[in-house]
Amino acid sequence: MRKALLVALAVMMCGFYAVAQDYPKAEVFGGFSFVHIDTEGFTNADLVALTDTPGSTVKTWYPGWEVAGQYNFTRLLGIKADISGDYGTPVSVPGVTGIPSSHGYTFLFGPVVSYRTGRFTPFAHALFGANRLSIGSSTLGTSAGPFVFIPGGYSETAFAMAFGGGLDVKLAHHFSARLGQFDYLYTGHCFSLSATEAAEAGLAQGCLLGVGTAPAAHQNNFRFSTGIVIH
Repeated sequence: MRKALLVALAVMMCGFYAVAQDYPKAEVFGGFSFVHIDTEGFTNADLVALTDTPGSTVKTWYPGWEVAGQYNFTRLLGIKADISGDYGTPVSVPGVTGIPSSHGYTFLFGPVVSYRTGRFTPFAHALFGANRLSIGSSTLGTSAGPFVFIPGGYSETAFAMAFGGGLDVKLAHHFSARLGQFDYLYTGHCFSLSATEAAEAGLAQGCLLGVGTAPAAHQNNFRFSTGIVIH
């Protein structure tokens, strides 16, 4: 009788343990991302006025990639490291060639909360870190007409944070599809111009990113991601 009770207790404990561990301890996400950049009020009309070239456009959507690693402490709470990159040409001006491209890399880290219900796992996260933004050769518009190119390019690292979440759908035992992840992505770029650079460009000394005499000290961006989760 005692042996039977011990066996039954052991089976129950194993069952409880299995239930308690019914979630992946680690997850890896990889996929595509699309970032909508905050132009701080700078519009196509502003670009046309600066270049005196009809049809000039400001790029706002930048495609790229995103990878993330997540460790789950419990079924509900985990920690995530997130890295993404996006690429594109900031502006398009008919008849103007050699406009440099830009690229940005975001490095974020923070907690994630997941609600696991069978095949579906909605989640939310709060991530903090930095964004590295580079432009091959700074391009500035002047009211005189053509673009002025300042050689050397620009690179700046600024504080970044992302608040958002998404939905995963289980495809197989170790694979899920991330149907969509939506993030508010804050960055604090300025790209200060030196007195010499500002004089060469015919602009007032201040932030390269920003419009008017009081440019914003940050950008309110949005990011959408989709891909595959391995767990």
